[in-house]
Amino acid sequence: MNIDSLDPNVFAPASRAAWLKLVDRALKGADFQEALVSRTDDGIAIEPLYARRSDTTPLARRHIDRPWMVSQRMDDPDIERAFTQLDEDIANGASGVNLISKASPSAFGVGIDADIEAFAARLAASVSGNAVSLRLDGLSPAFAAALASAFATSQHLPTMHFGLDVFASKGMAQEMTESFRRLRDTGFAGTLVNADGRAVHNAGGTEAQELAVMAAALVGHLKLLDQASIAPEATLNAASLCLSADQNQFVTMAKARAARMIFARIAEVCGISHPPTAHLYMETSYRMLTRLDPETNILRNTIAVFSAGTGGADEISVLPHSLTHGIPDPLARRLARNTQTVLIAESHLDHVVDPAAGAGGIEALTETLAEKAWEIFVGIERNGGLAEIIASGRLAAMVAEAKTNRAAKPIVGTTLFAAKAERSVVILGELGPVAECMGLAPVRLDEVAA
Repeated sequence: MNIDSLDPNVFAPASRAAWLKLVDRALKGADFQEALVSRTDDGIAIEPLYARRSDTTPLARRHIDRPWMVSQRMDDPDIERAFTQLDEDIANGASGVNLISKASPSAFGVGIDADIEAFAARLAASVSGNAVSLRLDGLSPAFAAALASAFATSQHLPTMHFGLDVFASKGMAQEMTESFRRLRDTGFAGTLVNADGRAVHNAGGTEAQELAVMAAALVGHLKLLDQASIAPEATLNAASLCLSADQNQFVTMAKARAARMIFARIAEVCGISHPPTAHLYMETSYRMLTRLDPETNILRNTIAVFSAGTGGADEISVLPHSLTHGIPDPLARRLARNTQTVLIAESHLDHVVDPAAGAGGIEALTETLAEKAWEIFVGIERNGGLAEIIASGRLAAMVAEAKTNRAAKPIVGTTLFAAKAERSVVILGELGPVAECMGLAPVRLDEVAA
């Protein structure tokens, strides 16, 4: 049968009115809003059907000609073991390394605690000649300087995301400004400052709150560096946006896209007519990980990576599925790494630039989420900025209220289809204390539901 022989007029034109009539018949008197309209934690309505949008522009990642960075965590407190893991990660598909300090809000009970100079020198020797990107997460400006110095004699400088964040490091404004100046002149490609909302997500906040804090952090850094006569365009070019990605596929995609809209709006307010494209780093959600039946976390991570990748992330890091039990073993780390490499190498998701562009539902969710986040962000600025609402406890109170108001949902493996007997989980060691950030402590949804 030839497709050209089909009569395009065989079916009558579809209309929303006709569809609603069929829906009304199927609902048999049930309320349309209650049966078919869901809401996000921010109260944003998600309709069951949207018209396609034709007036949209793709919100692409910074380098559309490359896959997103497969960033693997280097966080084992045992330094020898950490370097063994590093070699294995680079040899098996990792294109980025995320160096996690034990004081980082993203450590979750693990993290590096080593002599700065010796560790930096060894790391430089280990990655020399490899095309990898390095990200510093929770490490001090002194460590950033030591690492820059260790690479100073290298013929090929790696891409570096130095992770300066005055809010995560509890001040150190002058030290950060001085570090920004020094690192800017070292010649590394990458970014210098983080505008990070992940702590809000992992403490139980909403997507709009996470985006609002990301925006407030970015503006806080713009103000700080502007006082040191560093132009806003230079700061935006050197900024990395950091967000969490969870198993809520469409919301995560919309959040990533909304982050780019907010970044562009801030650049516009700064008077930049041709703003740079933001570098967006996303890490899979800690709060979605479960302790019971931890293998279900592999599925959650897969959806989160899919959502972050198709949402336009430039760099993604996956929390190993067994992290809720202890220091992940080689198999858990391999699964975390391969979650990304399979989606890139076999599914070729990196070949598609913003597939959500024009999709009515995700476009509407993106715009409404960006508007809601901007409203919260404006409130933060009106009340003195991010540093002030952290110090006053208002940020913690806002996130705590969102956590309390979140409707309980069944969790596979915990409250739904729970295993009769739990399998043993292989770990390399026990977890240490979990660090707070901005007055926020991470919480897992399975702990709330248990």
